[in-house]
Amino acid sequence: LKANAAMVVNVRLFGILAILAGERMVAFEMGSGATVGDVLAELEKRFGREFVDRIFRIPGEMHSYCQVFVDNAQVNDLEMELKTNGAPAEVGIILLMASEGG
Repeated sequence: LKANAAMVVNVRLFGILAILAGERMVAFEMGSGATVGDVLAELEKRFGREFVDRIFRIPGEMHSYCQVFVDNAQVNDLEMELKTNGAPAEVGIILLMASEGG
């Protein structure tokens, strides 16, 4: 893989995030070495401040009810680098609000 090779990231949005974005699945290309934080920054560019304010309590610190999953594993480290191995990275962002519990 080239150092600047692009990778596809599929982001699944749930609950209020899907409503704010107007879609449940967003796909975009990120450069090699992109982190979870980079994905969230791209979502802010695409969907704006109100959207990202639902994820972050303060810049760089997610709300306790916001859960991020990468390839079905929960991730708390925004600096975690995404690895794709040729397939799109699957990133899920879920806000676990009291009214959305199961």
